[in-house]
Amino acid sequence: MKYELYADIWFATNFTMDTVALWVCGKLMKQKRRGIRLFVAGFFGTAAAMTCFFLMKSYTCYLFMVHFVINPLMVFLCFGSKKVKEFLTQYLFTYLVVILLGGIMEFSRGLWNSSLGYWVAVIGAVAFIFLAEKVAELWKKQKDTVVELLILTGERQLKARGFLDTGNLLKDPVLNCPVHIIKGELLEQELTDGNLLIRLIPYHSLGTEHGLLETVTLEGMYILKGEVSVYLEKPVFGIAREKLFQEDKYDVILNGTCMEH
Repeated sequence: MKYELYADIWFATNFTMDTVALWVCGKLMKQKRRGIRLFVAGFFGTAAAMTCFFLMKSYTCYLFMVHFVINPLMVFLCFGSKKVKEFLTQYLFTYLVVILLGGIMEFSRGLWNSSLGYWVAVIGAVAFIFLAEKVAELWKKQKDTVVELLILTGERQLKARGFLDTGNLLKDPVLNCPVHIIKGELLEQELTDGNLLIRLIPYHSLGTEHGLLETVTLEGMYILKGEVSVYLEKPVFGIAREKLFQEDKYDVILNGTCMEH
């Protein structure tokens, strides 16, 4: 039985498989790699494997060279790991992805009787991984910027959620300390009883070039972020009468410099 081999299609398919496998391996192991290094490693693996295929008469020797010489060199060229355990893990992950892609290719040929399904599946998988990574990064960023708070007013202890806003750099010009923004309703009891001294400080924001913000000074505030606890003595809060808080996910917009104190 004779088979027709199209070198260009074989090269493109295997180069894609090798490059995607290395890229996914880097994602799984959270290792940064330069794009140029990724493509060079994939090109080397594919070109070396094709060269051995055409030059070697023994298929067994060809398989040995690919699995035990060329592919390990390709993985090392991409990541440059000098730790044996780390290198073996990279090699294992890369192989698993190659096997998965090979299965997708064979499955797609059975459905479309061509390689079209393979390319669609590969592009879809890469797009999915890329989007999933971005969503995970956004979720982690959101999680890291929302913290638990314990606010001491003098009469009460209020549990609240705070948002670490690096863009909020408002300072009290008299006390020279950072100003946090709090929901007015959270201090409604103290404000109604007249237990808090309200002061006005100037501020500017989008849509308000010159404005005056009502502020109060409370007894203290604990910021709880994971295992880190920060206590702020006599924190100054600006009272937000309008809705500044997204979907009530937090109650306080913390000053961007508060974790530095």
